Amino acid sequence: MIDLGLNGKRAVVSGAGYRPERAGHGRMTSLRLADAGATVACVDIDEGRAKGIVTEIEQAGGRAFPVIADMTDRVQVQRALDEAVSGLGGIDVCVDIIGGARWDKVDDFTDEDWQWTIQNNLTQVFFLFQEVGRRMIRQATGGSIVAIASVDGTTASAYHVAYGAAKAGVISLARTFADELGEYGIRVNAVAPGNVGTGNEDQPEGQWAVDTTNPLAAPRSRDIANAVLFLSSELAARITGQALIVDGGTTIRSLWGMTPEVIDRFRGF
Repeated sequence: MIDLGLNGKRAVVSGAGYRPERAGHGRMTSLRLADAGATVACVDIDEGRAKGIVTEIEQAGGRAFPVIADMTDRVQVQRALDEAVSGLGGIDVCVDIIGGARWDKVDDFTDEDWQWTIQNNLTQVFFLFQEVGRRMIRQATGGSIVAIASVDGTTASAYHVAYGAAKAGVISLARTFADELGEYGIRVNAVAPGNVGTGNEDQPEGQWAVDTTNPLAAPRSRDIANAVLFLSSELAARITGQALIVDGGTTIRSLWGMTPEVIDRFRGF
């Protein structure tokens, strides 16, 4: 059996609660970390969501407790991490899940939508990275920090311009924090999901390339959580400053629309 090195570790998941209209990255990540043996401080702005995921973890035999905070407010970030440390005794793993997009054409995108998107997708990540980094440095025991980015931070982000800019910023933050915190044994990475939608958990197994978007298959929320679990584990002990893309292969597709039919026309040249 492979040891992930997470048994007995102390984990914080920011945005741990489940919203039915969303993919559920926080919920799945919290469950995965707890299943691997970590105790999880489940942070959410909504008390019901925070307590809901804690109940799920405990019913599965894991250990967790809720922390209620608005993680877009630095003062509340500090307070949430203090509560987490009080309950955990320290922090070995921290995962940032929070984010959301607002949609419009670039020429109609409002200042309010821009500011909201940057605050909720980038600024709050900086707050958490900085505050948890300070605590990990003081602990002097290393650690892993992971944020959810997006493939929209690596390609164009049509009709949600601020989201793509913010997620590109998250990837840059991970690289910069990784560079500066490496001397303390702290690893910092990002996971960049593709078109997960509301989770894709109902997709049938063993069916591949069923659409023109994914050469393999659309990613599920469990695939994102597994990527976070990997980067949080000892299996990734020498991996830092990376953005792990989990998109079913969407962003690797050929740009030129090549098909077997097109290739046939080139045979013999």
